Amino acid sequence: MKIAAVCVTFLRPKQLGWMVHCFLQQDHPDRELVILDDAGQYDSQQGDRWRLVSTNKRFPSLGEKRNAAAALVSNNVDAVAVWDDDDLYLPWALRASAAALALAPWSRPSLVLHPRKDGSLSRHQTGGLFHGGWAYTQKAFDRVGGYPAMGNGEDRALARRLERAGVKWSDPCRLGFEPFYVYPWGTGGGWQLSGMGATGYERLGVLRAQKTSLVVAEPPQFDSRDPKILPGVHPRVF
Repeated sequence: MKIAAVCVTFLRPKQLGWMVHCFLQQDHPDRELVILDDAGQYDSQQGDRWRLVSTNKRFPSLGEKRNAAAALVSNNVDAVAVWDDDDLYLPWALRASAAALALAPWSRPSLVLHPRKDGSLSRHQTGGLFHGGWAYTQKAFDRVGGYPAMGNGEDRALARRLERAGVKWSDPCRLGFEPFYVYPWGTGGGWQLSGMGATGYERLGVLRAQKTSLVVAEPPQFDSRDPKILPGVHPRVF
């Protein structure tokens, strides 16, 4: 299965560089990464199986931006994994998503990782949320018409579309994979759109970018090549 990690980004150059590093560490061989920037912050560019498309034309809604990013993947891609620019992914992330998608059209992990001050990672329940760890087959995504044209909440709206269409989901964590999606709330720096309310996307749109270079670098919060995942499972925090 060829799977594309798809990322939409806005004014997070440092975090984006960490996320690209995570992609380069992935052990699933048939993969690509597509990044869509609508702040015009970078030159459009590409690297080892990844591509960044930059435009200074802001999309009216986050849903429309996610749909535009998903449309940039190669024609032979079977599935799309949601990767967010301020989140981090362990090396087996795409392999775990592909394994779940072999069983159902929607991969929806039950566990997420949160970084601790000592560099370790703690397991937490997702409660069905944490959209940045989801993946879908292209057929399922196209069947429901992608994301609705809305700002914050586009992830839950897509989930409702998938559920109403009867799209089944599989949990990669129940297939024996350790959690792979790291949600560094409060430790990654920058703003968190999910904490800005219903109008967060629109309010951020007034910010203007300074042209910068994308620097791919190891995330400082933990060792992504040899992560220390603590035993036990804790309730959902965010």
